[in-house]
Order: sequence, then C-alpha cells, then structure tokens
Amino acid sequence: MLGKTDRKAHLLVIDPTAFSGGSKVATESVLRLLDPNKIRITVLSADPTSWHWPQLTRMRLYQPKWLARQEQGIAYFLRHLFIAANIMLLRIRFGRIDIGLGASGPGVDLSLYLLKPLLGIKLIQLIHGPVARSRSIARSLLAAEQVHYLHSSGDSLLNSLSCMNKDSLHTLPKHFHIMQNGLSEQCWPTACQTNKAVVFWAASLLKWKGLETLLAALRNIPASARPISHICYITPQDTLLPVSKLPEDLRFVHCHQDPHNLDQIRASANIFVSTSQNEPFGLSILEALAAGHCVLIPADGAYWDNILKDNINCIKYTANDSDDLMQKLLLLSKDMQKVRKIGQQASKVAGNYRAAQQYAHLKKCIENNSLHVRPWGGNR
Repeated sequence: MLGKTDRKAHLLVIDPTAFSGGSKVATESVLRLLDPNKIRITVLSADPTSWHWPQLTRMRLYQPKWLARQEQGIAYFLRHLFIAANIMLLRIRFGRIDIGLGASGPGVDLSLYLLKPLLGIKLIQLIHGPVARSRSIARSLLAAEQVHYLHSSGDSLLNSLSCMNKDSLHTLPKHFHIMQNGLSEQCWPTACQTNKAVVFWAASLLKWKGLETLLAALRNIPASARPISHICYITPQDTLLPVSKLPEDLRFVHCHQDPHNLDQIRASANIFVSTSQNEPFGLSILEALAAGHCVLIPADGAYWDNILKDNINCIKYTANDSDDLMQKLLLLSKDMQKVRKIGQQASKVAGNYRAAQQYAHLKKCIENNSLHVRPWGGNR
C-alpha cells in the first residue's frame, strides 16, 4: 500500500497514431481497471478524440505532417525526437513521469525509450501485433521493465530479439508476459436484434483489413436478395500503407465514417463479417461475439479461427474468397434461426473475455510498478 507521504504514480501513455483502432480500445480497457487512488493517467495522443474515458488527462501530440509519415532513416529518428520534445513539455506541465506505457510497439513508441535514461521512467510495453526484425526494436524490448504481448506476436518477438544474439532464441526473456485482450464492463456491447438479417463490418480502411472481399461478395448478390449492410470505417491518417476505396452507390449498403453511435449500429445488425488478413486478435470480432452476432471469419489460421468452431459459434469461409463469402451470406440471410442459434453460442464465448479477468495480471504489474514512487520533492 502507498504510505501517507507517497503520491499517486504518474503514468504516461504515448499514442502517435492519428486514428483510432483496436489496440487503443484494448489499452483503454486496461487503464479503466487501474486504481485511481494509486495512479493518475495522462495520454499524449495524435488523436485525443479516440480516447473516451473521462478520467484520462488527454493532451494533443503535435508533429509536422510530413514528419508523421516517416518510418525509416534519419527522418524516422527525427520524428521520435520531436515526440520526445512533446513529452518533455508535458513533464514540465504535469510533473514527474513514473511509468511510460507504450500502447503500440517499440517502433512506434521509441520516444519513451529515448527519454528513459534521462527521466528515469519505468517502461511497460504492450504488443498487439507482429514487430519488425530490427536492432533498435530489439534493444528497446530488452530495455523495457515489462513487455506484455499477444500470443500471435511471439514468433516475431523472438525473430527481432535474434538481432542481438548470434544463437537462435527459443524462449522469450522473463520480463515478457503473454497478454489476452478483453472487454470492459462499462463498454460491453448492446445485444443485437434477431428479427431480420443485417450485415455489419467494422475496421479501418487499411488494405489488409480486406474490405474489397466483402464488397465483391455483396455486389455479386442481386439487389433483390442483398441484405442491408452497414460498413463502419476509420480513415487512416498519416500512413504510407495502401488504403481501400469505399463503394459507390451499392444498393442497401450504408457507410458510416467513425460513427459515434457504433454500438447502436452494431445492435441493429446480427451478421458480423471479418475480412482481415491474419488478424493478430480482432477486437471487433470479440465485440460482435459479445453482441450476439453470427460471426463470419476467414479460415486463415489466425487467432479466432483457432478458437471458434465452424457452424457452432461462428461461420467460416475460405480466406479472401468473395464467392464463398457470398454463398454464406445468402444462406444466413434466409435462415434467421441459424443466425440466432450461432449468435447465442457466440455470446457465451465472449463471456470468457471480460477485461477484469483478462487483464488482471497486467493491472497487477502496472500497479506494482507504482508502489515505490518518489514523494513530491527535489526530483519533480
């Protein structure tokens, strides 16, 4: 327990990504669990509006647009020095930073590692996807006090760390911990309607999210048989990655850009389609399961393909095959009994992914790092 002379630990979350996504939702679910009597939280974000919990102190991260897109070379390090300058200004304004939480990966959160020796920050790194094989990333991973990663990222982490070791690694260091995503009770999705077949898709427009596969499937369904479909999308900002195009005048297909009523739109549907290619986790899939949707996922060996069972708590289709997806959508749109039955089983699966249970170890690790913070004084 913190003594009376101790203060709250100051935790800083760095978020240089200029659009929202599953990793931010997952990170916010973790933050909601932390004891406010022990920890105060500041988020330095390129997109403060993507963080919704009112108890967070949100600060905008400023960086030139041309610099925000740099991902290699001298300009890349210049970008993170610029972000580090933002952190120094934040420290002057809000006082000592005790814990730095990297919410994306070492390549994105590099500024925290640059300031670690200067500010004495304890670093906790979250890994939501594969990491690149790089000496700078490997050094960062070894410098962090703790690394919490999704199981699907394990091989890429070993591969990256091998840059620092001539011998191939078979196990990760002791400060690496497997993390399992979950949904917070406060943000648990509303149960969906079960009267009429309605399709739902939600992701960013990054090409690897596979929107084209769904659009091709819907185009091949005659308009008279095409189910009402809702596409909720996020437009990526400051990225060099390829981006999908939205459909033009496709009947019964409605597009919503980053809607504030996402939960309401999801509840109005009941067939969720995932088209992502080898999704590391798929938080939108979990949200659809929790809402009781009949979830369609590609049979691609990704996380949910290994967890869910075809025709029991999901429907699987051949990955990247719009014709197979079209056939499955047609069958489901005419069989609401099956949609309801699979949706009921899906919601039972989601019940095992509650944030309080899934993030219990991560919560304990963060709070333990806050137990020995320095009292206000000369090192502020």
